[in-house]
Amino acid sequence: MGIDLDGLNHREKKKKLPRTENPYNRVLIKIYKFLSRRAPCKFNKIVLHRLAQSQQYQRPVSTSRIARAMKDRTDSIAVVVGPVTNDTRLLTLPKLTVVALKFTKGAHTKIVSAGGKCLTFDQLALTAPTGRKCCLLRGRRNNTTVAKQRGAPGVPGSHSRPKLGNRKNSGIRGRGPERGRGRRKSKQWKVRK
Repeated sequence: MGIDLDGLNHREKKKKLPRTENPYNRVLIKIYKFLSRRAPCKFNKIVLHRLAQSQQYQRPVSTSRIARAMKDRTDSIAVVVGPVTNDTRLLTLPKLTVVALKFTKGAHTKIVSAGGKCLTFDQLALTAPTGRKCCLLRGRRNNTTVAKQRGAPGVPGSHSRPKLGNRKNSGIRGRGPERGRGRRKSKQWKVRK
C-alpha cells in the first residue's frame, strides 16, 4: 500500500459542529442531523448545513422580503435560518407562517397581528419533517462592510469601498478625497482614455 503524497497536505476537513455555545442551536443540529440521515429529502440537509454555518453567514431577512417571496405561495411555510427583522416601510403584511432562529419584537408583533404564526425549528421538525410546502429563504451576504471592501478601490470600473482605517489623527475626513483618486492629477493620478 503506497502513500498518497499528492493529497497529503490537501485533506478536506468537514465541519462536525459549530463553534456556538448556544444549547438551543446544538439541539437543533442534533435534530436535523437525525432527520437528514433518516428522511430521504434534500431540505433537511440544507437546513443542517445552514445551522452549522457561522453567524456571519446567517444573514437577517426582513418581513418585506418574506412577503415578496411568499406572494404566490399562501399555504406554504417560509423558512429562514437566521433572524427575521421588521421593515417599518411595509404597512400591511399578509398572513404568513414563518420559521426562523429568532425574531425581533417588531417583526414578531407584525406577523402575529396579521394572523400569521412565528414558529421555531423544533416545531417545524414536527409539522413538516420532510420540508413539504416549505420555502427556504436567506438574506444577502454581500451587504456587509467587509464584502463592500473586496476588490481594488480607485481602479477604473471598480466600485469597491476603500479601507479607511483610523482617520481621527490624520487631517482627512470622510470619503471625499478617496473618491477623487484617478479623476485628476492632484489626487495621485488621472485615468487616460
